[in-house]
Amino acid sequence: MDTKPYIVAVFNQKGGISKTTTSTNLAVCLAAAGQSVVVIDLDSQGDSTKSLGVDPGDVAKGIYDIFTGGAEVAEVLIPSAFPNVRLLPSTYNLAGIEIRLSEMKDSQRTLSNIVNRGGLVCDYVVIDCPPALGILPINALAVANAVIIPVTATPYANDGLLRTLPSIKYVQEGLNKNLLLQGVLFTIGDRNKTARKINELIRSRLGGTVYQTEIPRDNLVIEAASAGVPICAYAPRSPAAAAHLDFTYEFLARHAKIAAKAGVELPAPAAREVALTELSRWRSDHQAMLDRPSDDRVASGKAKLDRMLYGDRTPFERFHLDVIHFFIDNRLWLMAFILVSLVVIGLMVGAGVSGARMIAAAIGLK
Repeated sequence: MDTKPYIVAVFNQKGGISKTTTSTNLAVCLAAAGQSVVVIDLDSQGDSTKSLGVDPGDVAKGIYDIFTGGAEVAEVLIPSAFPNVRLLPSTYNLAGIEIRLSEMKDSQRTLSNIVNRGGLVCDYVVIDCPPALGILPINALAVANAVIIPVTATPYANDGLLRTLPSIKYVQEGLNKNLLLQGVLFTIGDRNKTARKINELIRSRLGGTVYQTEIPRDNLVIEAASAGVPICAYAPRSPAAAAHLDFTYEFLARHAKIAAKAGVELPAPAAREVALTELSRWRSDHQAMLDRPSDDRVASGKAKLDRMLYGDRTPFERFHLDVIHFFIDNRLWLMAFILVSLVVIGLMVGAGVSGARMIAAAIGLK
């Protein structure tokens, strides 16, 4: 394949829609399929760095130092806990990079200049972008060959998508005319009526741009995040892990078509079963690292996810919505519920009338 890596930015202006989960699982699955990968963590929270087995607090130099000229790529690039996955890690001082970059000349192309100097010898580069359209995401989009937009089928996330698409167009028109929207990926999928309607709306607008694969909501993802490991390595045969592996092969197929149009034939990746075997082997080899997190950490993760998806609704309000969605999706059950309710109400009214008559008779009012 081309000596230059294929660079993909994972970006959405909204937070909490699985950008980090998408980035790390894509990287690990690509590696399991026989590809060499570098992950660039541009989020100051360092979640991708943590998920790949590196503590940001233990990193001497990170992507911040490359941006500010304090280090070269070769000094910062480190192995992750996964074979064939290396990392340009985030460090906590990355939170102040926006101010530093704003003082630099041509700051929107800083990452492009870094990559063009060399040092990233691999098949794929996956960039985990922070939310909002700041200097860091613009740098990622300016250097990327393609962008993937994770999105959840909720009204809030749909608003985020509608803000993200114009931002990508802005970069395409100015900084990076070759930037391709590789696809929109549905994550944290629910099966309720509202989610399906939003899903259908986005697919009708964007057509084939939306990946066929959808990542389902799976509580094991929360366990994996709490344990600091991508779901594909934590539970390779779980529904979410299987979906991430399917998505990876759909991503590879799209890249192969893009390359073919440019006259480049890419080597075929390893078969899906081979990749799954690799993920399972890693899971077995690192069993000691994958202890199940405490119930408190998992419960906290579930609560955080619910807040991101459903706002500040109380448990009763969410239960009320679930009941409504259930009856919308199952109208026969709704009809049965109404009929049973009418019968019960009729019996209660009848019992009330009979009781009133008995009381009236008892006191001589009959």
